[in-house]
Amino acid sequence: MRRVLVMPPFGSCIPASTSPDAPAGPIAISQPVGQGQLARNLPDDVKTIQTALNQVTVNGLPGGPIPFLAVDGIEGPKTQAAIVNFQRVQVKDIPPDGVIEPGKKTILRLNALVAPLSKFDLNSKLAVTLPLVKSALAAAIENVTTVITGANGQVPVATAADRLNRHFKLDTLNASEQSAGRVNLFETYSEMALVTSRPDLFNFLGAIEAFDVDPGNAKIALTTVQGIFEPPLDGGEDNPARHIRLGLGFFAQNVTPDFAAFILLHELAHFTSRRDGQVIDDNGRGWFNDAFILPLTAGQRLLNADSYAGFAHECRTNNPARPVFVKTAPGGRGGAR
Repeated sequence: MRRVLVMPPFGSCIPASTSPDAPAGPIAISQPVGQGQLARNLPDDVKTIQTALNQVTVNGLPGGPIPFLAVDGIEGPKTQAAIVNFQRVQVKDIPPDGVIEPGKKTILRLNALVAPLSKFDLNSKLAVTLPLVKSALAAAIENVTTVITGANGQVPVATAADRLNRHFKLDTLNASEQSAGRVNLFETYSEMALVTSRPDLFNFLGAIEAFDVDPGNAKIALTTVQGIFEPPLDGGEDNPARHIRLGLGFFAQNVTPDFAAFILLHELAHFTSRRDGQVIDDNGRGWFNDAFILPLTAGQRLLNADSYAGFAHECRTNNPARPVFVKTAPGGRGGAR
């Protein structure tokens, strides 16, 4: 059975609810809006919902408010009635409870109507992201190669070795294990790079073909472990397991090109995994010195997607500091579903 890993907006492949401080789409709120105990009704969130509901009416679609709502950030009776009406008309399979939560069906429906994602959106995002991914993978391969050969190049051997030790703890292994670890890293990063530089080897027409839009997913990404080796067709149709599916979170405003590149590096590690057949999982999430990465052994880091993304990111930027978009969270196999 296929293992699918889901990356929610805080950057982890687990089926968790949307992070309260991370948007989940072009129309995004940080806290619930509406009635009831869940609702926080932060002014900026309320304005977002008021604007989106008005746009439903502008687009000539049923369920929008008439007359338009005042976009004032106040969740008053008119806004409350508009939320309930929109849910009643447009949102199936849930009662009109009058609350809009991040990542849930009502805001997904708003996104589908008002800010639908398309291949154009995907292509635009990947146009600025894939060059960073390719550069990061090339830098990672160069660093690993430098340590394997022991020859100083653009990166001194000592610098490259220090990076490997920080992210993968290779210096805690014996000499034979260190050598095997470096070879595995070289092979894995090379496989990841081939997806973007030689997509024809995997029967893709171009690198963008490895990715797809998943507008029904409120999180960032959906990946099938070792999906690159899945058959191109499933029941005569395009096989979704052969793609890294990018959800609403990937297109949120807070996902900068650097953040997007980190996401894709993380997902590519799952998507290819290792040539020896071992699966690259989510043993811990965060930067090499974060609370849920620090305790991981070398063996666990060599099978950890954020470790691969972090090392490649540092190699590209020449900066060991944790990026602001990298959040730490526990690992585990909660992502399989």
